[in-house]
Amino acid sequence: MMNKMIMRKTYLRVFVTSAILITVIVSAFSLYLVQRFSQSARDEVLSTIQNQLKQVQKSAEFTLYKLRLYGMRMFADELVREWFSSPNDPQLLVRLSNSMKEYAASEPFIQNIYLISARENRVWTLRESMFDNKDFFDQALLQKVRNDRSPYFRFHGHSDGKRSYIYLAIRDNSMKNSDGYLVMMVDKSDFDQNVLQSEIYSQMQLIVTDDAGNFILGNDNEPLLTAIKKFGAMPDSRFDWKVDGRKWFVHTAQIEPEGWYVYQFTPWDVWQFKLNELRNAILLSAGVMLTLTLFFLFWVSRRHYMPFSELIGLVQRNGTEPDGRGRLQPEHQILRSGIGKLVTQVEQMNQSVKSNQQMIREDMLRLWIRNGTLPAVSRESLIELTKVANAKQLGLAVVRIEYYPSFEEKYNYYSRKLLKYAMGNIAQETLRYHDADCETVDFDDDHIVLFWANTMSEDAIHRMLTEVKENINRCLNMATVCSYHLTHEQDFNLQSVYRQALEFSMLKFLNGEDKIYDERDWSRFQSQNLEPFSDKLVQQLLQSVGKGEEHEAFLVMEQLFARLPHLPFEECRFQLIRLVYEMKKIFLRAGTLQDFEGVSRQLDRFANLNEVYTWLKKEIVVFKERNQKPNRETRKEDVVASVVDYVNQHLQEAVLTIEEIAEHIGLSPNYVRTIFKDILQISLSEFILGLRIEKAKKLLHSTEWPITQIMDSSGFQTKSHFFTVFKKATGKTPMQYRFEADDHRM
Repeated sequence: MMNKMIMRKTYLRVFVTSAILITVIVSAFSLYLVQRFSQSARDEVLSTIQNQLKQVQKSAEFTLYKLRLYGMRMFADELVREWFSSPNDPQLLVRLSNSMKEYAASEPFIQNIYLISARENRVWTLRESMFDNKDFFDQALLQKVRNDRSPYFRFHGHSDGKRSYIYLAIRDNSMKNSDGYLVMMVDKSDFDQNVLQSEIYSQMQLIVTDDAGNFILGNDNEPLLTAIKKFGAMPDSRFDWKVDGRKWFVHTAQIEPEGWYVYQFTPWDVWQFKLNELRNAILLSAGVMLTLTLFFLFWVSRRHYMPFSELIGLVQRNGTEPDGRGRLQPEHQILRSGIGKLVTQVEQMNQSVKSNQQMIREDMLRLWIRNGTLPAVSRESLIELTKVANAKQLGLAVVRIEYYPSFEEKYNYYSRKLLKYAMGNIAQETLRYHDADCETVDFDDDHIVLFWANTMSEDAIHRMLTEVKENINRCLNMATVCSYHLTHEQDFNLQSVYRQALEFSMLKFLNGEDKIYDERDWSRFQSQNLEPFSDKLVQQLLQSVGKGEEHEAFLVMEQLFARLPHLPFEECRFQLIRLVYEMKKIFLRAGTLQDFEGVSRQLDRFANLNEVYTWLKKEIVVFKERNQKPNRETRKEDVVASVVDYVNQHLQEAVLTIEEIAEHIGLSPNYVRTIFKDILQISLSEFILGLRIEKAKKLLHSTEWPITQIMDSSGFQTKSHFFTVFKKATGKTPMQYRFEADDHRM
């Protein structure tokens, strides 16, 4: 009964349930970790042993091959060949001894060199002297050398009772009976120490035998040699072997062309002892961690859930609203609504954090472009936000909107921001499709900037940016000009790279080609022969236009526009503005060319010189047609049209006087005032006020701008004047008009 009452307490139930779960998880994970680690350690040990054996095999084969070549060089020595014919020549012996000493000194493995004359039955040694065959101290070696009829040079094992060697006997196989032999003696202990390095592997046994199982090199272990003879020839194999209760890992390899077998015996008990120590340490650590976790869990449960239990008891004593079936709600349902609100708030915070990070990243990238470099602290912060900031080489592309003035007129500020944001997303997705990390920056101008970590060829970049243009045009129905520039140095100035890429994009205006512009296009443009822009031709064009000589004007204008593409963009634009401005003064006399907000603004409407050329030709034709009309009423209508166009262009200016308008079109204020009243039957001031009220109504209806901003954009000087004339014209205040317009839209 007591146990049931205790287990009703929430903190004890939480503790017991969590303790059982954590114990099962930690135990299972610890056992799994020990098993996986033991298997991994075993595989790692076997792999290490196998690699060591391969290294010994390759080292031995290479060293024996090098010694074999060295022996052949000694055998081919002319002094050796002469000694075989005249072994008793004293002078020859002196020269031979000096030559052989040089050979032996340059190869540390050579312990001794024997020359055996088959004709004279004489033996010469480098370390001792000359012997007759019967007096030679190593008769066993003589027998081995003479009886060896191997088809190629092979090393053999040998011992003279004092030291152990491996030797190579070289004879002339081109003759049935060789004149003699050269025997190169290699000390086994040196070979073991420097090539096999058997002493390094103290826990291992490394044994090299011939194909008959006879010991050649390594550790001379009699029990293991006996086992090797039982194994037989097993080249390139791996197996386990147990003897006398001890387990060994056996790895074998073959040394060619000697036909020797390398056996590497590794006792498992040494590794097993170390693994057991580590396994016990893991289990002990897991036990300590589990114990501490349970104590901590009990403390947390008691600290945090005991008040919860007391709260539930208090709620039960005071009563709670029952559910639909008359039962009290479980405590988890009481908290559900609060947790739901908390989750909603957390999601909102996460979205806010992500949005802020994006804004910070774009602001820092924009700052990087404008300043060219970033301080170290800012650079580290930017690297945490984007991988592009840590790239050794960057690609920077400018994607510029063609016909941007029309784009501004068509969309309001928020729509433009949204469309440029969509441009950036389309560009990012396209670059990511090509495995390029990319970031975009909007400068609130006619272009966006793309960054990517450049690891691609220029052809690949051209294809990628071409897809960007095509995707933007297909998805947004928006024509763009695209250019790029690459960083070539590690410490680059990004402002300079950005300016270069922006300058490259201006080439489209000069040549009209729809392509991806880069540094090569800029180099070709600069290498062109620049023709000076002739002021004389400009004056000739103006005179032809003023006289109405259309054909002559077209010829001169064709010459001028043939020279403009060869000028730098800024100079080309300057000359165009000057040319159009001069022509404008002529056109104004006929009342034409009044549909733009200044010459520079008008030129922004055109994507290239060909469009400007076509537009000017059209305006010249219109000017000529209007000049040929003698009707005075048409002239008055042109004056009024000029006034209306000027008013529309300068409506936002608070001070717009008849004197300023008359001066602009070159007529007297009284004449303009009279003509305007006669044609439109309304005074100019009333007309201007009506346009300003209509513009204010349009802005109130279509934007969420503050009233003061709408007042300034409509050209009203004071708020009181704006409210007075607006209410007089509409019967409502500006705020009332906006609210009624919103209700109407809904």
